[in-house]
Amino acid sequence: MNRRRPRWQGLFAAALATAVGAPFLGALPAAAADPGPKPAALLRKADGQVLKALGSKDRVSFWVQLDSQADTSAARKAKKKADKDRAVIKAKTAHADTSQKALRALLKDAGAHYTPYWISNTIEVTGDKALAEKIAARPEVASIRADEAVKLPVPLNATTEPKVNGVEWNIDRINAPKVWNEFGVRGEGVVIGSIDTGVDYRHPALAAAYRGLKADGSYDHAYNWFDAVGTCAGDAPCDDYGHGTHTVGSMVGDDGNGNAIGVAPGASWIAAKACGTESCPQSALLAAGQWMLAPTDADGENPRPDLAPDVINNSWGADTLDTWYQAMVQGWRDAGIFPAFSNGNSGPSCDTAGSPGAYNNTYSSGALDSSDKIADFSARGPGVDGRVKPDIAAPGVNIRSAAPGGGYVAKSGTSMASPHTAATVALIWSAAPSLRGDVAATEALLNDAATDVDATSCGGTAEFNNIYGHGRLDAYAAVSAAPRTNVGALKGTVTADGEPAGEIQVDVDGPMHASVHTKADGTYALPRLVAGDYRVTVSKFGYVTVTADVTVADDTTVTHDAALTTAPTGTVTGTVTSASGPEAEVTVKVQGTPVRVETGADGRYTLTVPVGSYQFGVTPLNHCAAAVGITVAVAKGANSRNVALASRTDVFGTTCRQTAEAYPAGDTPLTLNPPTGSYAPVTLPFPVALYGHTYDKGWVTRDGQLVFGSLYMGDNGGLPSTSGANGALSPFWDQLAMDASSGVYTSVRGTAPHREYVVEWRDMMLARDTSQRIGFAATISEDGTYTFHYKDIGDGAFEHGSGATIGAENHDGTDAFLYSLNERSLRDGTAIRFRPEGHAVVSGTVTDANDGKPVSGATVAVTRSGTAVDTVTTRTDGSYLTQIPATTAASHRISVTAPHYMTGNSTFTLQSLSAVGTATALRTGAVSYRTDADQQLIMTVGEQRTRTITLTNSGAPAAYTVAEKNGAAWLKVSPASGSLATGAVKAVTLTFDTTDAPPGTVLTGTLVVASESGRAPSLSLPLKVVVPAYRTGIDVGADTASVDGAGDTWSPDLAYADGSYGYVDRATTPTYTAKDIAGAADSRQQQLLRSGRQGVSEYRFDAVPNGTYEVELGFAEPAAMKPGQRVFDVTAEGAEKVSDIDIRLESGGVRTALAKSFTVKVTDGRLDVGLSAIRGDTLINSIRVTQRPDLI
Repeated sequence: MNRRRPRWQGLFAAALATAVGAPFLGALPAAAADPGPKPAALLRKADGQVLKALGSKDRVSFWVQLDSQADTSAARKAKKKADKDRAVIKAKTAHADTSQKALRALLKDAGAHYTPYWISNTIEVTGDKALAEKIAARPEVASIRADEAVKLPVPLNATTEPKVNGVEWNIDRINAPKVWNEFGVRGEGVVIGSIDTGVDYRHPALAAAYRGLKADGSYDHAYNWFDAVGTCAGDAPCDDYGHGTHTVGSMVGDDGNGNAIGVAPGASWIAAKACGTESCPQSALLAAGQWMLAPTDADGENPRPDLAPDVINNSWGADTLDTWYQAMVQGWRDAGIFPAFSNGNSGPSCDTAGSPGAYNNTYSSGALDSSDKIADFSARGPGVDGRVKPDIAAPGVNIRSAAPGGGYVAKSGTSMASPHTAATVALIWSAAPSLRGDVAATEALLNDAATDVDATSCGGTAEFNNIYGHGRLDAYAAVSAAPRTNVGALKGTVTADGEPAGEIQVDVDGPMHASVHTKADGTYALPRLVAGDYRVTVSKFGYVTVTADVTVADDTTVTHDAALTTAPTGTVTGTVTSASGPEAEVTVKVQGTPVRVETGADGRYTLTVPVGSYQFGVTPLNHCAAAVGITVAVAKGANSRNVALASRTDVFGTTCRQTAEAYPAGDTPLTLNPPTGSYAPVTLPFPVALYGHTYDKGWVTRDGQLVFGSLYMGDNGGLPSTSGANGALSPFWDQLAMDASSGVYTSVRGTAPHREYVVEWRDMMLARDTSQRIGFAATISEDGTYTFHYKDIGDGAFEHGSGATIGAENHDGTDAFLYSLNERSLRDGTAIRFRPEGHAVVSGTVTDANDGKPVSGATVAVTRSGTAVDTVTTRTDGSYLTQIPATTAASHRISVTAPHYMTGNSTFTLQSLSAVGTATALRTGAVSYRTDADQQLIMTVGEQRTRTITLTNSGAPAAYTVAEKNGAAWLKVSPASGSLATGAVKAVTLTFDTTDAPPGTVLTGTLVVASESGRAPSLSLPLKVVVPAYRTGIDVGADTASVDGAGDTWSPDLAYADGSYGYVDRATTPTYTAKDIAGAADSRQQQLLRSGRQGVSEYRFDAVPNGTYEVELGFAEPAAMKPGQRVFDVTAEGAEKVSDIDIRLESGGVRTALAKSFTVKVTDGRLDVGLSAIRGDTLINSIRVTQRPDLI
């Protein structure tokens, strides 16, 4: 994830216009017509990494390089270094405004996140493939590059070597001590800048040389330190890797106690941290390079080109050749700043020099060992465009220098070589001030003074080759050859109201510019000034500035004393307010002065400054309010100025304010998942909205985040960012730890539609200092708001947020409200409520009006004045939630639709921050059916049968249709369609017709009852009609045919005749009873069972088609009979089918129906059914045989 963007970035742009007299980011003219996306342009201009990323990710960060650079050559004509700086900045910012205006307008219209850099005319963009195609189509775009950080050099093995005459071998080897001793210069008056991993500014060997060290021993980091990656706590320098501390030590280090580790211990240093522990982000390197041209104060304000360094050491670089930093370097050169770079550690092969050291406008160093041999790892040339690289070779093996924490360590690398060259330039410019700012002349001096080494195996000549460059660095030879004549000195004493005073600034302008501060005793000295006439300006805040003209002669020291008097003052009082009310702990800073006060609990402030016009910087601790700069004219005496701070906002419209809400406690503990114990999944009890997206589940992390998108476990960083955890609340994203007293808890509070889901992190430890603890909580409401709460904050910096990210981010990392990043922004009891201004939330539940249960998948459409605003679907529990744009009060219609339901409509007035909860019961039919009989029939060819189904509707009025699913011709339905009122009942007749059915077939189908019934819009009833090739039913004992209730015909009982059917036995007895038969289905079955035949042994059926048959038998005892008196078996085709039939026993009584059936396979065209008596005579009342093509 990207680290924080420097808070100075926006302020610096505005302040820079004043500093250099040029516009920077003012109103942009309308962009030229968008040429439209051209995929071919993207393929041509974008590198492979960008194309690959765009093909697999929704959002990608990349760099857009424009096709032109500012011409800064005119700056070289300026005599003063500060004027050179201003001229470079003016030219570059003006060119960026002109060349970037159309592209910035396109990016703004697209809502893209982007950061322009004037120093190299490039823009960092986060966007998708469609945006990249539009960018590539613009003619002014030269290329689109991947956002790839520059890796830090891998530490190389090193050992400490013996000192020489009390100094490190490397310092002695370049003859630096001879310069100190013979010329009396140690780099005085020269400032070296370091772009690296930072510096341990309290290190004994470095503290005295830090430009931020004041005469009284305190520190002022303004204009002297810049953290471009945002990893140092507070405003003080730090070094979390040690690389930068080591390189600065080699340039200026000397603790005065035997550790003479630096080449120019009389020079001063400043630094910009552009690298972390593994790499240097391109954005940080560009920001650091811009800052070096015009350092700013601690708030990123009031840039001062006059405080730019003389030399910048860059012990970093890639192992590839590219040109993305080349414009930066050219800007430095034209501003009179010497660009020293390492050449890389990719040797010993040829053609391994890396950028930027391989540029033709940098001065790069290869690494030598103590035997004056080039190191194996030292990269060889050539460089860009075949340029011989390195430019020079300097000690870079086993270099002992400073380490963070006050110690010392030996390291190897070209990173260690470049500081020797940079510091040698400091010696040259200190000894020969007329050369100061003349980069080309200084390079020539270094080249000519170097000791040649004949090594041409990688190309070049004996004097200038791709292994040693111009040869071995010799500081003494270079200083000896410098134009050191025509140099004088200036010294003096300054008093303030008659007393000697320290920290008074003395500026001299003439043939050269120089600045110095008085010591505690009021004295100052400028030991090396080019002879000539100077204007001397003596100033200190609170005193009247005095100027004088002096002449400095060759080889002469001029004394100039000055006396300052107190300036008249005025007192300014006022109240600072915001949307949260009176603002406490607001910093009111008078820009360009040391005056800085804080407001009290009532928002009041009072300050005193000399009479004049000032810019007040007003910066609240409450980051819901925006910092502001105001102009205040201060008259003598009392003055009043109140300040109303505007609310900060993000693209979505989120604002926040501090409130007095009670701290929310969790009541349900969360178990964080092993093995790291760092997160737990959670399911929310109701949906919530964040940046227009709705969520109902997420992750709670140990490190202070509630994540609704993909889970990310890593160090905190800046927001927004497309990498890392998106769609997240970060009440306190930091490295946290837990012990037995710590815990994470959840709870729910409030009532709909304002319920809040609470996550509480209780008694958490700060991992970087476990003595510091904090309690905090986040709530997110279904009304779209969310709050952060804090308690138990002590005095530790980390508890106050100095190492944390606090804010919220949208679902794809393109928008965020960053409350604070690694800043002290919290106090005990702070509660911050975030509100999505310009948006409203509509939520609710959709149910079925008939059963009251949820309707899932319903469509909820929100419209305003007939225009669609948003459409969502309900979840499985019938709930929905949507966050929509809404500003001023307006009527909105909410329409809920679902298949087979009536539309539910409601109207509400919505405006910004409205939260409407709805309960919609959708009306729908509830049609069901019942049948009067089994819908499986057996019908011979040519028959018609009817059945009835009854439809009932217990719901809302509903239309219906009844039809066979595939439109079968053998079924007719009447009525086939209609409507049913609430409570209505409707009979539907089904007519089955086998006229056209082939015998021996089975007709199957599905009857579908379709209706506007939400729960069951389609009911199915299976249909089956068996059309047998043979079917005969005999009403045993009867002498006439009959038809039963199902419509089936029963033949009279006849004696068997060949080719027909009937009973075989002649000596049988028919039976009959006029009494009712219990268990008979209807009167017609009564008739079948009243008659029968006793003593029969067989029924025979001739001329039957072979196949499977169903045999159905009916029995009923006609008169008194005890169980066991009549028992017989039934056989078919010679096989026993039913055994031990005891009609009386099995039916349970006399004249009580008993039915038996079985199947049998016929293979000889005749079906024989036998009855075999066991006790008493056999008895049968009905028999039917049916060919069953549906049975196997």
